[in-house]
Amino acid sequence: MKEYLNLWEQRFPPVSTVLTIGNFDGVHLGHQSLFSLVKETAAREGKEAVALTFQPHPLKLIFPERRLFLITPLAKKIQLIARTGIDALVCAPFTREFAGLSAADFARRVLVEHLGCHTVIVGDNYYFGRDREGDVNRLTELGKELGFKTIIAPPFVIDGKVVSSTRVRQHIMAGEVMAASRLLGRYYSVEGVVKPGKNRGKDLGFPTANIRSEAELYPREGVYAVWVEYDGQRFQGVVSIGYNPTFGDTGLTVEVHILDFSGDLYGESIKIIFLERLRDTIAFTEVASLKVQIANDIRAARRIFALAKE
Repeated sequence: MKEYLNLWEQRFPPVSTVLTIGNFDGVHLGHQSLFSLVKETAAREGKEAVALTFQPHPLKLIFPERRLFLITPLAKKIQLIARTGIDALVCAPFTREFAGLSAADFARRVLVEHLGCHTVIVGDNYYFGRDREGDVNRLTELGKELGFKTIIAPPFVIDGKVVSSTRVRQHIMAGEVMAASRLLGRYYSVEGVVKPGKNRGKDLGFPTANIRSEAELYPREGVYAVWVEYDGQRFQGVVSIGYNPTFGDTGLTVEVHILDFSGDLYGESIKIIFLERLRDTIAFTEVASLKVQIANDIRAARRIFALAKE
């Protein structure tokens, strides 16, 4: 997949692309279905399949005081979109000037002049232009004026509800990682670097790797069965996300105990892949009780690994 990180520096030949537009946070099954339709249409028309996204996320500019809890940072989003087989991904720098484009200017300058649009494919809830003034009807009208086709993709539904980034995010924040994985079409994961901790896990007989990550979104506090990917290998593990109430800590920690592993991971990058939630965080009055619970968590996790699909 070709990557163009600045829309304004790229011009596709006229009427050469079939494209879709969106934030694509999470690159969930709904997005993947949309990309499939784009690829099929592009192949049929003999055009290039292109996706347009925005950096930063528009809401970060419009509501800078809000925390968005993005499912996928840009680098991860690019990787996931590349796997769908799209020919090219274009990033538009989302500035106040860009946000101020009228619907007509967006269609003319972005879709036609820079992206060489032959056909644009969007969902029925698509809005564009200054203050979201343009909808799919306006997009269709502008296409007729400017010479491109508009296709409205049907919603992608699971369990009677449209799959959306908001729905995925809600499941993750609730700790419902299995439900999130059904909508993503893969297990949810975060990546980070192993940093020195307080060695409490080691003292308890269950050494842990303490993770520092740029991820905006972690599952709800609790204990989870996870896979840990490191150096091209996959290991089984149990991760605790929380504030260590047994020890009175105040900062959020992400600590993973990797089963049957004894290496030194300080400074190494690892990926944590969430399979299933085991339990809530518990404040223990005795360290001995905590050790018993950790052993129980590991046994429960091993049962999950025995049934898990790769």
